Amino acid sequence: MGFEPTALRLWKSLARDERELAARAFWEQPPEEVAASAAHEIVKLLKMRPNSFHKISPESRVRALAGLAQPPEAVAEALLVAFHLEARRPLLVAFLDALGIPHEEGLIGEEVEIEPVTAERARAALALLRSAHGTDAIRVYWNALWLQDRERWDGLAAVADEI
Repeated sequence: MGFEPTALRLWKSLARDERELAARAFWEQPPEEVAASAAHEIVKLLKMRPNSFHKISPESRVRALAGLAQPPEAVAEALLVAFHLEARRPLLVAFLDALGIPHEEGLIGEEVEIEPVTAERARAALALLRSAHGTDAIRVYWNALWLQDRERWDGLAAVADEI
């Protein structure tokens, strides 16, 4: 089946409840660099004035953002990151532990050097993850990693059809 080639296509593949979890996590700590773009998309969707955005309830923001059919690529990327850091953190931790990559609760420090992951290492990690995490969750997470840095995570793409 392979990986989705863009964050937008990966975003569209998520179930509605997953998209809502992602949107909720996004609005809890909106990334400065894309928050304005997300707000702009919601304003367009709801056909309202931009200065009225601050009046929208947090739950309405979550539903609107989760319902976006075509968020900008940068917003889709931020939503996927928020989703994994919040709803799927145990998977992040288990995966990085399986690869022996140092991390802090699933976050890799800037100073940590990571060698590109080979297909063999990806297969070994997959064998450890399968029992505790669903294959859909693994596929989405690996696809998101690959989209962030294709060179480093190319081994994941090589194993994608085995998930």
